[in-house]
Amino acid sequence: MNWLPKRKNKVAAFWEWFADNKEAYFELEDSSRDKLFNQLEKKLHKVNRYLAFEFSESLVEGKREFIISADGVVEAFDDVIELIDNAPPIGDFEIIGFRQPHDEEFSVVYGDIELGWDDIFCTFEKDSDEVNLILYIKGFTEENEDEFISASFVLLDTVIGEYNAGMRIGEIEFISYDGQPDARPIKDLQSLF
Repeated sequence: MNWLPKRKNKVAAFWEWFADNKEAYFELEDSSRDKLFNQLEKKLHKVNRYLAFEFSESLVEGKREFIISADGVVEAFDDVIELIDNAPPIGDFEIIGFRQPHDEEFSVVYGDIELGWDDIFCTFEKDSDEVNLILYIKGFTEENEDEFISASFVLLDTVIGEYNAGMRIGEIEFISYDGQPDARPIKDLQSLF
């Protein structure tokens, strides 16, 4: 006999909580932004500790974009998909799974470095349904490789989208850019996806 109360499904509990608090996240007033983001992070981490989120700064066709991301952690992709598949209609929000590719250039500040699309070049090789990459990065050295690699992954998400970066990219090698003649701008990867 099971006498313990049934726990609420984590995904359903998240969406119930978000629906109850949607007005504050739609308005996103500066004075309460940090508190709201901390609360939202805690609620998402109850579903999966790797989940992250972004909101569009301005409204898109009258709605605020709410992006739920696995933050590049492939093991968390299924939880993002489950959240998106079970999202109720929330009128003021466009709910989006994974960071989407962008057409306009983007730069990332990570630690002491800033990395933009014009700082990364690539060569690639298709291997069945995966693409193996060599990324050539301006200013890349062994001493700063951690910052450059982390920033490169964020930029890769903006070029081809987080889902493609996690599921369709195989091996990645990072090398310093020294004007390699066969290296192409990273934006060229968009044509593969």
